[in-house]
Amino acid sequence: MRYIFLLIIAFLSMITQSKGQIPFIRHLVNSGFYEEAIFVIGNDKTDYSAQQLDSINYYKGWAHYSLKNLKESSSSFLKVNDTSPFYNKSFFFAGYNHTYLGNYSEARSILDRIDSGEESILGLYNFELSGIEMLSGNWPEAKQYLDLVPEKNAVLNKQVLALNEIWKEHEQHRKKSPVAAGIMSAIIPGSGKIYAGKTGAGIASMIGNIGFGLITWENYRKSGLADVKTILFGSIFAVNYVSNIYGSVVSVKVIENEYENAIHNQILFQLHIPLRNFFE
Repeated sequence: MRYIFLLIIAFLSMITQSKGQIPFIRHLVNSGFYEEAIFVIGNDKTDYSAQQLDSINYYKGWAHYSLKNLKESSSSFLKVNDTSPFYNKSFFFAGYNHTYLGNYSEARSILDRIDSGEESILGLYNFELSGIEMLSGNWPEAKQYLDLVPEKNAVLNKQVLALNEIWKEHEQHRKKSPVAAGIMSAIIPGSGKIYAGKTGAGIASMIGNIGFGLITWENYRKSGLADVKTILFGSIFAVNYVSNIYGSVVSVKVIENEYENAIHNQILFQLHIPLRNFFE
């Protein structure tokens, strides 16, 4: 069905070629037919002016953005010239695309090309940079940019508060050490998991290690080191003991990674909201 639709679009493109495709492309994008819009743009042979090409690149960038083709989206957005009414929106979204992809230096470079002379644009510029610095791990610099955003900016107010809360949470967060967890579990089995926040697993590990340790000791005391039961329970104890240390280290790493991922996603979410609201 989609192929038939594309053929119809191609036919309409040919018969309206002399008039240009921009209104048709805009209609497709605004209607959510992003793949179709990209198809039309790719097959459009109209000799457009520079200003019209800016519109084409903007719509192509927006279509790719909506399809989550972020690299292609940025490539099109960055072709929009600074004389176009779409320039600021295109470059802000191109910057966000690279931020989402983890290309923080590129995102900063793109945002620096925006004319931030207007107060509202400057506020959005500083807000986006604050988020990029947070994602880069430069928290003091992030706070400096965040403090530059005007408090009375209606579009950014809620998101500024949200980023401030994330910044405070980061400052209060005490990162747990996998090495410390391993050492603790080596001294007292299970204590490393308790330190990681896995209290139930830590207590279970402690009980298991103590139980097998006592059984091993009892068999050793009664029957000696060469006894089958001593070897069996001793082996189980050794495996549990090593697993308890390894598990404690992994638990801390997993918890810290989950925390970092949650913060990362929260920041990206907050950076995205004002872009959509600002350029509605």
